[in-house]
Amino acid sequence: MTSKTIPANILLPARMSLVTDAFANLEIAVLTFPFVQEVADFRRDMERVLFRGNNKKEVWTPYRQLNNALLACASTLTYGFEFLSSNEETKLPFPLYQALAVGTPENPLKTPTPQQIHQLVIIWAHEWMKQYRDNGKTDEVNSVCDRFLERIAVIPPDWKWQPIKPETLVRDINAERGLGFQAIPSLLATILHGKKCIIVKSS
Repeated sequence: MTSKTIPANILLPARMSLVTDAFANLEIAVLTFPFVQEVADFRRDMERVLFRGNNKKEVWTPYRQLNNALLACASTLTYGFEFLSSNEETKLPFPLYQALAVGTPENPLKTPTPQQIHQLVIIWAHEWMKQYRDNGKTDEVNSVCDRFLERIAVIPPDWKWQPIKPETLVRDINAERGLGFQAIPSLLATILHGKKCIIVKSS
């Protein structure tokens, strides 16, 4: 008795060639979130005020809400202040969050100014504080909120977009604290947006 073997559906590797100057006309700029330490201090102080004894809980930072607002107000951004690396990796006392913008000849790099982003950060912070105001020990809670808002109201004088050459990330994906792992997919998506991909089946 013989059995009929049905070959499984498999994906064979395709032959391709690299275009070495594919990223030549692209622009990249990153902007670091400068208030990570202030956010960490607020979370620590609020946790100490609200959750004492065995009722220990963690105060979370709503970065998603901030990033959604950023992308809604500045559509030229590729993504908002996403987590890039931990404090162990950066050797800094706090983790690193960066926004990314990509520009092409058809859609040149147009980034909102840090001053404009700062205004949105202030609005975001006030919205975040609403869930804590008048909660628990009112005076202490409001004092923590007010202190946080006062600290982030001051825009850092050296806060600005930093340009990065795309080929730097292609040559070393670990460059710029591993930014290539996030930036390169965004670069490819920018290049391929609105383009057709034709796959020819060879005999």
